[in-house]
Amino acid sequence: MSVKVAVRVRPYNARELELNCQLCVAMNGPTTILLDIEDPKKNRDFAFDYSFWSHDSFENDENGYSRAIPGTKYADQQMVFDTVGQEILNNAWQGYHCCLFAYGQTGAGKSYSMVGYGANKGIVPISCEEIFKRIKKNPDSQLTYEVQVSMLEIYNEKVQDLLVPVPKRPTGGLKVREHKVYGVYVEGLTKYPVDSYEAIEAKMDEGSKHRTVAATQMNASSSRAHTIIQIEFKEIKNVDGRKSEKLSVINLVDLAGSEKVGKTGAQGDRLKEAGNINKSLSVLGQVIAALADKAMGKGKNAVVPYRDSQLTRILQNALGGNSKTLMICAVSPATDNYEETLSTLRYADQAKKIKNCAVVNESDVDKKLREQQEEIHSLKQQLMMLQQQLKGGVINPEMLKQLSQIQDDIETNETIMQENSESFQSKLQKQKQKDEEEDDEDIQNEGIKEHPHLVNLNEDPLLNRKILKSLNQEETHVGRPNGNPTPQIVVNAMCVQPNHAVIRNKDGVIEISPITKECGDFIFVNGSPITGPTLLNHNDRIIFGTTTTFLVQIPGSEQVEQGPEIDWELAQQEMQKKEEEKRQEQQKLAEKQVHEEMQRKKQELEEQRKEEQRLYEEQMKKQQEDFDKKMKALEEQNKDMLNRALMAEEERKLIEERKKLEEETLQKQLQREKARKQYEDEETMKKYRIKEKNFIENKLQKYLPKVLEVNLIAKELKRNVTLEARLKYVYADDQEYSQFTEENAQKGQIQIQVNNKEEGQIYYWDLHKFSNRYYIIKDLLERYFESNQLLQLPKDQDPFWDPPEARVIGSGFLKLQALAYLMDNPCDLTLVGEHFQCGTLKVNLIPTDETGQRNLSEDIEDGIEPPVEDPSELVGRRFDFRVSIESARLPENLCKDTYVEYSIQVEEKKKESFKTKTLAGAHPNPIYNYDQQHTFDQLSETQLNYLINGTICFKVYGYDENKNKDVKKREIPVENLIPQQQTTQQQQQIQQQSQQPTQQVDQVKKQEEHIDILTKTINQTKNIQQQQQVSQQQPTKQPTQTSQVKPPIEKFTQNQPVTQPISRQSIKEFEDHTSEQQQMKAKLQQQQMNAQKPRSSSQDRTPAMMSKGKPDPKKGTKKDDGCNIF
Repeated sequence: MSVKVAVRVRPYNARELELNCQLCVAMNGPTTILLDIEDPKKNRDFAFDYSFWSHDSFENDENGYSRAIPGTKYADQQMVFDTVGQEILNNAWQGYHCCLFAYGQTGAGKSYSMVGYGANKGIVPISCEEIFKRIKKNPDSQLTYEVQVSMLEIYNEKVQDLLVPVPKRPTGGLKVREHKVYGVYVEGLTKYPVDSYEAIEAKMDEGSKHRTVAATQMNASSSRAHTIIQIEFKEIKNVDGRKSEKLSVINLVDLAGSEKVGKTGAQGDRLKEAGNINKSLSVLGQVIAALADKAMGKGKNAVVPYRDSQLTRILQNALGGNSKTLMICAVSPATDNYEETLSTLRYADQAKKIKNCAVVNESDVDKKLREQQEEIHSLKQQLMMLQQQLKGGVINPEMLKQLSQIQDDIETNETIMQENSESFQSKLQKQKQKDEEEDDEDIQNEGIKEHPHLVNLNEDPLLNRKILKSLNQEETHVGRPNGNPTPQIVVNAMCVQPNHAVIRNKDGVIEISPITKECGDFIFVNGSPITGPTLLNHNDRIIFGTTTTFLVQIPGSEQVEQGPEIDWELAQQEMQKKEEEKRQEQQKLAEKQVHEEMQRKKQELEEQRKEEQRLYEEQMKKQQEDFDKKMKALEEQNKDMLNRALMAEEERKLIEERKKLEEETLQKQLQREKARKQYEDEETMKKYRIKEKNFIENKLQKYLPKVLEVNLIAKELKRNVTLEARLKYVYADDQEYSQFTEENAQKGQIQIQVNNKEEGQIYYWDLHKFSNRYYIIKDLLERYFESNQLLQLPKDQDPFWDPPEARVIGSGFLKLQALAYLMDNPCDLTLVGEHFQCGTLKVNLIPTDETGQRNLSEDIEDGIEPPVEDPSELVGRRFDFRVSIESARLPENLCKDTYVEYSIQVEEKKKESFKTKTLAGAHPNPIYNYDQQHTFDQLSETQLNYLINGTICFKVYGYDENKNKDVKKREIPVENLIPQQQTTQQQQQIQQQSQQPTQQVDQVKKQEEHIDILTKTINQTKNIQQQQQVSQQQPTKQPTQTSQVKPPIEKFTQNQPVTQPISRQSIKEFEDHTSEQQQMKAKLQQQQMNAQKPRSSSQDRTPAMMSKGKPDPKKGTKKDDGCNIF
């Protein structure tokens, strides 16, 4: 039979309600539908055995039980059990092994379905209760039942018995072994006989308590552990003195959060697995995939990797053997978790393809005992023979290994035989006596509750309020196990020192004090760090480190007003809220300073403008008066026709000069107005970005705490490495033509910058890679806590280290349009990188014949080939062209081991990448001499459209040669040699404006000098004879001076996205950087066009867009269009 699969969707949680998330899951009968909010046509349907709608349409009764509103499809806990749990129990009653998996991301509702909270009991407790109800209803005196329970946890690939206290557990966990009769089992796992539901419930509570102690002392997270509750159920039938039994082992498995599968093992990361933490889930996915392929007739001879993890080995029977298995997948309804939900549904869809071969496990008790005795006897005979051989001197490693294996098998068989031969009643009696002896701890806990104490708060409701720590003594020390004095409250967590804090109780007045000031930074009382002795009141929240949380309980003290229930999440939100308030205050202060500075600059500009206007008006007035006086004098002195004509001509020239001066003055006024408007726009944009701040912070809130945590871990492990989140902001004109959307143009992409000061290197991790490394780094911390020794890892295993990687120095786009008209397009591309212009690259696109030797563009120029009037003529024909990359000019600090990479669209939505050879060493002027021919066998309409409208992005990669020198053991400067010579546009404008008064005065003086020259000239013409004709007297008309009009420049884009650090203190730097880049764009456009130096012979052959949208080979095009920059 196939594995059965059920899917259950939960209600929105508080965070999703706060973010106003939309619903992305719908259900119709057994079908689960994943909704695409943007495009309903892309909705995905998944058919399962059951789909449980538990999102809405429910109400809570007086006991807190969530039940369905009549007439709705809400699936409550009882309905889920009736559908799933009853089926498991029915199979167990028939003698089948059974297994129930709960799978899904952390917080999706796995534990709620499996165990439940409060009145809403889950499948496990209801099933246990139902087992004993059925046993009590048994009317057959010949039938007896035995129930034993075990509880284990797999964390970091270590198997731990949860029913054994943490100090008594073996180092390294329990071993998983395999028996040829009983299959895979956990050696040393305790099985507790129980005769009631209350006994099972007590054992489950005990296991949860031990999990909590381990999580507190070992810094472990419950969301990253797998929990398995094993219920061994036997039905024993006695007929005529012969006993037979049916055995069923029920495995109830609560898996770790599945987001560790989808977000780790990132592509391109040299460390594929997120340590042992993620190994079990990864292998489980591989096992399910292999079993699904076998069920579909694929890979029948493939080996299923059960042995690759402890989880899959323990559950080998449940996954692909003798078991009836059901998987219940919990999913989030929110669009915020769309990817995780999709991953879970795909996982479940694959699991339902697995086929198991379950059989009834029925055997004769007496026969089984005899077989066990015979097996033990046979093993002992083999052992004796091997020992005789060893005495004879014949020794080899294989023989020693065989000897050890036989000894283990004998020990295992004897243990199993002893268990089977002992009566269930005897086991039960012994266990009750043991439980009575251990009740002293419960009595002690009851005594603690009568005095001041701390109770733990945990993110997992099952582990919440399980640990009590007395504060009744005068001093209670808090710290790590190796503290001196030894702390009564052990907290093995990040940023917690061996001796971290002391809690004093003086006549019922309780206060907490940090041992040092640094310790106080990581002791939070009600969300605020403490700096000295701090009074503790009833229900105060204390956080040690970053997550370990306790609640102060002082019986008999004055009770505060009843508010919301205090839990781990409330304490964490309280701490984050205080940090956010502090950050907002700092940000408001910074914004106020920016605003005041902006107003000051605007005021200075306005005063400067008024002063310049006053000076200009005074000068113009004085100039006009002087002009009128001189003109009047000239008129009186020159009354003859010639002098009047000359005077008229000079007057015309003077008027033109005056008009030119007025135009220049107006232009300067416009520039000042533009600068003023620019400042106003910047201020408006800053206000807009402040409104957008919440969106950016919501995007970052998942990762900033993890980045902070990794920095704290690095400090704990004595590593000189720091991480920071950066926003790689992709602008609208930075998108390739086929990738631009409004959404991705407005939103940033987060990346993590790793400053490795030990190696003097900077790495950039995407979020997938960071998530992978995050869990490996946490694994390192836990190993350190276990051994109390810093690990010395080789570099290839060090998650903080990456080999140096080439990064993009700069990039530029080149349009393909010239090829559509069989014209080449030589160009000196301006490369634009992280710090704007960073060099040039000499490239060319050349249409060729099939051999790649002939340049068809030159043939058209020489008249050998006719020009292409309509590119559609090329459709259906073979099309060849060459990409030529000749050389580059690069910054001296970014020219080591460089190469160039580009991509060609070979098919629709499919690109193929090409790159030059790497030039070893540092070359500021590298010579690549790269030529690559590309062929379209039959040019299609899509490919033609690509040639007409498409672009090629050339990216130059290299290494920063100066990083190792400048970074090691210091802060890392990120700079570029070329842009250091540039100033911002704002600075240039201010400099120009500061020079404007002097420039205007100079213009007035120049005009006065011109009037003086004019007067002298007129006086010199008095002796010219009046008989000359007027036409000969008038000077030739001078051409009107016009400014050179530059050809229109097509839109310039820089593909290299600009990255800017994101600080929790402020996002101001990122906003300012964005504005600065926008101001630089116009300047960069002109710089890039001026940098293009196409061959003079090709200028007439480069396509120019005419009125009909096609080039004219005869007329050619302007030089600035010789390199069609997108």
